[in-house]
Amino acid sequence: MKTFFFKYLKYGLITVALFLAIILVFGLVLLLDWPWWMGFFLLLVLIGLGIGFLFLRKIWLRRKEERFVQQVIEQDESNLKAVSGKEKDDLKELQNRWKEAVDALRGSHLRKYGNPLYVLPWYMVIGESGSGKTTAITSARLSSPFAEMSRTSGLSGTKNCDWWFFEQAIILDTAGRYAIPIDEGRDKEEWQKFLALLIRYRRKEPIHGLIISIAADKLLEGQSEVLEEDGKNIRRRIDELMRVLGSKFPVYVLVTKCDLIQGMTQFCDHLPEKSLDQPMGFVNQDLKTDVAAFQEQAFQAIGERLRNLRILLIHQPGAKGVEPGLLLFPEEFENLKRGLKSFMNGAFKENPYQETPILRGLFFTSGRQEGSPYSHFLNALGLIGEKEVLPGTNKGLFLHDLFARVFPKDRGLFAPTKRALQWRLLTRNLGLTAWIVLVVALCGLLSFSFVKNLKVIKDARDEFAKPPVLKGEILADLVTMDRFCQSILKVEDQNRGWWIPRFGLTESKKVEMGLKAKYCKQFQTVFLASFDKQMAGTLATLTITTPDETIAQYVTHLVRRINLLNARLEGQPFPILRAKPQPSYEPMPVTADLKTISEMKMKFGQLYLYYLVWRTDAGEINKEIAILQAWLKDLLSTKRTNLRWLTLWLDRQGTIPSIALKDFWGGSLSLTDEKSVAPSFTRKGKEAIDSFVKEIESALPDPVLLANQKTDFEKWYPGVCFDGWQNFVAFFPRGAERLKGIKEWQPVASKMATDQGPYFAFLNRIATELEPLLQAEKLPFWLQQVYHFQVVKVLSKTQKEGGLLDKAAEEARKWIAQLEKTLGKEVGQAEVQSQAAKAYLEYTNGLAAIAQTTGSRPQAFQMATQVYGEDPATSKSPLMACATSLNRLKGLMMKGRPTEEISWKLVSGPLDFLWFFVRRETAGYLQAQWEE
Repeated sequence: MKTFFFKYLKYGLITVALFLAIILVFGLVLLLDWPWWMGFFLLLVLIGLGIGFLFLRKIWLRRKEERFVQQVIEQDESNLKAVSGKEKDDLKELQNRWKEAVDALRGSHLRKYGNPLYVLPWYMVIGESGSGKTTAITSARLSSPFAEMSRTSGLSGTKNCDWWFFEQAIILDTAGRYAIPIDEGRDKEEWQKFLALLIRYRRKEPIHGLIISIAADKLLEGQSEVLEEDGKNIRRRIDELMRVLGSKFPVYVLVTKCDLIQGMTQFCDHLPEKSLDQPMGFVNQDLKTDVAAFQEQAFQAIGERLRNLRILLIHQPGAKGVEPGLLLFPEEFENLKRGLKSFMNGAFKENPYQETPILRGLFFTSGRQEGSPYSHFLNALGLIGEKEVLPGTNKGLFLHDLFARVFPKDRGLFAPTKRALQWRLLTRNLGLTAWIVLVVALCGLLSFSFVKNLKVIKDARDEFAKPPVLKGEILADLVTMDRFCQSILKVEDQNRGWWIPRFGLTESKKVEMGLKAKYCKQFQTVFLASFDKQMAGTLATLTITTPDETIAQYVTHLVRRINLLNARLEGQPFPILRAKPQPSYEPMPVTADLKTISEMKMKFGQLYLYYLVWRTDAGEINKEIAILQAWLKDLLSTKRTNLRWLTLWLDRQGTIPSIALKDFWGGSLSLTDEKSVAPSFTRKGKEAIDSFVKEIESALPDPVLLANQKTDFEKWYPGVCFDGWQNFVAFFPRGAERLKGIKEWQPVASKMATDQGPYFAFLNRIATELEPLLQAEKLPFWLQQVYHFQVVKVLSKTQKEGGLLDKAAEEARKWIAQLEKTLGKEVGQAEVQSQAAKAYLEYTNGLAAIAQTTGSRPQAFQMATQVYGEDPATSKSPLMACATSLNRLKGLMMKGRPTEEISWKLVSGPLDFLWFFVRRETAGYLQAQWEE
């Protein structure tokens, strides 16, 4: 009933699985919107894959069987190399015979019934060495399709296992040391290795039965303790077999060498020839686990049968006399019980640590009748003077039918062990549990995906319950579009925050894409289309006389907008687009206060960026780029033929500060006509202009269109830049007018002799800011003198430390090289530069000495007194020494050249300022003295 239930349950599950597969296939077809007939093709594909899997599995199993045989052969080959001479030739011949037998088995008619290694049952024989295992198999006289090769042994078989191929079964005759180990470590390792090979390549049906051989003479003469220990060794091997193979198999106890029981030979001589092929023993029909009861029942049945036969043989017609052995055999046979009981208890007794094997039967055989039988009865009576010697016949008593019929008939008795059943149940439950958990988890994730989709859609619906309405007013519409944009960003953020697969639920993404498409459409229709239309009309009205400021506004907008569109076509994400220079939306016509206009233009630019990122129409983007490039080309070629407006453009940007007097002088006063250096004439300003020119080139369809205007600008820019700086240099000394009172004058005076003073700081700034223009075709003479002065200053520092010209800084070398190109080779002469550097050092030392007197009016008064009271030619006043050093410096630097007063006002400016400050403080001191 149980088998019937599981059988139909299996068929029911297969039917349900097929039904679900069909539903899934056609559901997938409908989901993907494929034609319905594609479902049948998908089913055919699945069926083909299933058949292919079964086919590959059979090939794989076949390969495993071949590998099993091949490994045994390889083991023979490796062991064969260890021997030599005649022994090697003999073993090689045996190995060849073994190979031929396996090839013959694979090529036999058994192939019609499946894998030849599985068609016939396999039985393993184990037992102590010399217990008669091989003799019993040989004497069974089983038929074999291999003529003389019924027993085929390789080198491994000789020492480990003999393979016997019969028509009824395949017998594995293992070495005796596997059952009763001689060398425990080595023998156990070989045994476990053989089991590993067996289970690896014959997992389906490893063996169908185990035959345990035990010699009768050992049972008769052996001690109980030894026999029980041998039984325990056998039990360990059986337990290892069951654990490794994962199945229980019938176990047969085969008592061999029964001819050594007194009277066995004489008794069998009186039996019919055919009856000697029949088995002598007892079968455990109910598979009882009570070994003692089974043994008692077996001996009772066999003993009664033997005694009955004895009576029949004695009284059979024609019997001339009765041999003593015939009369004694049943009683002598009973003497096996004691030894067999000890052995059977050790091998089959139940215990809580090992699973009890299936004891299927107990059989008694004799393969070869040789040796001297032993009689307990006659020996006890002292009636045997000398031992009987058997003739050495090979009758094979009670063996043939045992191997040919009894064993093969029990082929289906093997079953999984309790351990294997528990493991299968556990793994099955684990697999089922894992499957349920996965399905529940999948359902949960799918539900989560559904709920999250639903939430995003619901939030979007609530957010857009009232669709955005545009009123045609720029300010109000910008606010509405910004709110629309922020709502879309919320939906986008919700969709981006997914950490699980969507499982095909992408409705929220579709909602997001739909909202973005609507946003782009509204922005294009309401804002951008009218903006571009009005800009096109304005561009058409521009002429060559249009102010540069207007031209700059439109060029900036077109250039940066084109570059943003190009970046969008390249697939750049929003952060990259936002980091790029943004278009100016100055052309946007709005009327409001300046703050509101600025905010509106900024908001319009942000909305345009999102519009640009969310657009998906690459073709329309290309069209827009082409239109904007045409406008830009016309603007640069007809409305303005040069790039000189770039300086005005940069000055109006407000991103780079101008250079003013307060940067050097400080002070709290301001001058009405104060001059400064425009941002476009600074180093950073020039870099910004160059960068914007590159933007223009990348925005144009061909950068060559800008080549002539770019060349004109590079020629024009240095001149206007130098003029702007020259005006500021001429005005620079008036920076002292920004100072108010002693609190502002005194700090400036104290640092006047250092690089932090206004004049020297300004000279350094000039050298830094105008350095990129050193390669200009015509460098003004005042600027040449500034760089010449910088060279002298750097060289003076090396002289102060005892260095020479070859230790000058790299910067000085660069300036010397430039000045040599501009002023001639004489300016870079080492001797002239060395003397000028010495004069500069004396000049700055004098300035420092004067600056020390600016801390108090009395000191200033003393210096003024010294200056006015001494002869200028012989005066030792710091101020006069400083003036002398300045004149010598000027003479060395201007040797043979006209004096440029503008630059020299900067060099002499510290001395002039300090002398003015000393006189001012002296006047204050005298006024204070007068008032006292």
